[in-house]
Amino acid sequence: MSEMIRIGGKVLSRDKLYGAIDQLLLDRSKGATQAEAARVAGVSRSFVSNLESLGEVRYGARVALVAFPVSNGDELRKLVEEFSLDFALIFSQDERSRAESGNAGDMLNQLLDTLVELNNYSAVIVLASDWRVQTMKRLLDSDVIGIELGASPLHNDVEVDIDHLRSILTGVIEGAQDEQQPSRGGRMSERGQRVRKAWDQLKRQ
Repeated sequence: MSEMIRIGGKVLSRDKLYGAIDQLLLDRSKGATQAEAARVAGVSRSFVSNLESLGEVRYGARVALVAFPVSNGDELRKLVEEFSLDFALIFSQDERSRAESGNAGDMLNQLLDTLVELNNYSAVIVLASDWRVQTMKRLLDSDVIGIELGASPLHNDVEVDIDHLRSILTGVIEGAQDEQQPSRGGRMSERGQRVRKAWDQLKRQ
């Protein structure tokens, strides 16, 4: 049953209100302008702007992170949440081996999908072997910030310096704020969600 709230002479439905807000934000995340989303929802553009300001966690470049093979993946994931990064793929050596053990064709398709997705970000932070970092720089149009974990090939997990990575993330995001780059910080695209879900499935097989 929908929860009702009385405000003066009005009775409001929480479910109806939350549903309308969710739909408005969904329209914005899919690329609708504030004016377009406002027109569909029957509200003013300034209402949409104020609503986004209330929920904003970051303003700046869209940032992605790719890290493998790492031993402190949980610490990296906490850092991803701390900075509200838009997209992250983090693998241990065991997870990477399981992902690579599947069908070669499916693996290739997944890699291509991932490259397409990463090109949607202003900056991509790559923590990997020296060869893979350089390869990502050649393949991506995005600004690739490489942190080399060692000489290729890497067969063992490497512990990432969390404080060093935090300082890099701080610089990237604060620099973007200074340049006033628009963003939907922390909201992953639909393709990004599909890509990450597919990798999660591969890691568990």
